[in-house]
Amino acid sequence: MSERTENAPSLTGHLADGQTRERILRAAERLFAEHGYSGVSLRTIMAEAGANTASVHYYFRGKEGLLRALFDMRTGPMNAERVRLLDVCQNEFEQGQLTTRKLIAAFAGPAIRSGWHPNGVLFEKLSAQCSVDPNPAVRRVVFESYHAVAMRFVSMLRAICPHLSDTEFYWRLHCFYGTMTYTRARNGRVAYLLACSYDETPADFVLEQLVTFAEAGFHASSPR
Repeated sequence: MSERTENAPSLTGHLADGQTRERILRAAERLFAEHGYSGVSLRTIMAEAGANTASVHYYFRGKEGLLRALFDMRTGPMNAERVRLLDVCQNEFEQGQLTTRKLIAAFAGPAIRSGWHPNGVLFEKLSAQCSVDPNPAVRRVVFESYHAVAMRFVSMLRAICPHLSDTEFYWRLHCFYGTMTYTRARNGRVAYLLACSYDETPADFVLEQLVTFAEAGFHASSPR
């Protein structure tokens, strides 16, 4: 019997295979969100998932592969919706009718709505943590998961903001990403400052506030 056969998890058809992989992903998502990527061992994840340690190597080839699979699972539907909305924006852009507001909403909308869905709360916290993780490999997983659709968004946004210099555009895009990431993370800081909470605010209202704020930022004149 080969070493791979001996170390592979015991499976009963494709159903068992899918169930084990799903349990590992769910366990990793919760534990990574609660303790950070570096704060959780593979052994802890496997114990939480009720799977043997060899399973993570069989399905994901290691911890980084597990994180990448988790991001693929969560960002896949989000990016597909962004592509659909950006296709509409592309048509309007080619006709000279695309507005900054509509473009920002097309890009930010799927992320905000995903984060406000009960199944997306943990991932939003995880994504925010990983985006500032000191490990460059972890940040690379985040950046690559969103890169293609983000480049398309940024290209169109730059084209409809010719009034901004390259430096101005860089920092306003920086501020936009900061706003969106902080909004998605919902770490409770603003609620603590204001001694109140609006956690039950509908996603569409939150998106409207974010888009209004960002639109004004991209169109504001620079002080001279």
